[in-house]
Amino acid sequence: MILRRLTTALRKQDWFTVAVETLIVVFGVFIGLQVNNWNEARAYRGQAADLMTRMVSEATTARSEMSRYIEVHQGISDDAARFALALRDKESCMAMGNELTILIISISDFPPPRFSLANAEQALNTGSLSLIRSTSIRANIQTMTDEMGFVDRQWQRYIRVKQDANRAAHSVAGVSLTGRSDMEVVPMGGYDPSSYELLTPEKICGNTEIIGLAANVAVLQAIYVDYLGQVAGALDDYLVILGEETST
Repeated sequence: MILRRLTTALRKQDWFTVAVETLIVVFGVFIGLQVNNWNEARAYRGQAADLMTRMVSEATTARSEMSRYIEVHQGISDDAARFALALRDKESCMAMGNELTILIISISDFPPPRFSLANAEQALNTGSLSLIRSTSIRANIQTMTDEMGFVDRQWQRYIRVKQDANRAAHSVAGVSLTGRSDMEVVPMGGYDPSSYELLTPEKICGNTEIIGLAANVAVLQAIYVDYLGQVAGALDDYLVILGEETST
């Protein structure tokens, strides 16, 4: 309709009408583009808000799970130190009985971290992190995901040391099951000393090689727990920063 009127005006050389019709066309295109931009901006903000909400939720869950994880590993760290010290005095070590059995079995504990920042990692890998306009927030997300990745790498290092010590200690002490029912899965730390028997406890008590391996495990375990505490603190700061962003 507008184009028909514009064509007619041009033929009649009605320049006023030409100008008015041209302005109407230009204004209509402008409004259309603006509406489209507003819709895109609203969708962009919605996606960014959804991403932030998911990252806050997963970070909150990870922080809670990390607290429990630290408690578990602190207990394992205490047992590792007790085991390393108990082996030094052969006579008192031999007299420990079931307690020694439990400490030897407990060296098998190396639970992995079961928490992650999956949404943040996915945002980094897919490029959707660009939805977050704040460069400071993006930098903090990158730093925190690196920290979580380092936790996993430290655990991988820790488990290798634990496995070496575990194999050596069990072999030297002659750890044996006392029955088929003992192979049932029990909760972590729920060791029943009657389920196991040390065939050669005299070979592990005072054994300098095992003492060295146990001491290495104890030190590494203590470092791991300390590092977990540092990451927990960083995660607290990360949650504060995300919270500030979602509140604006």
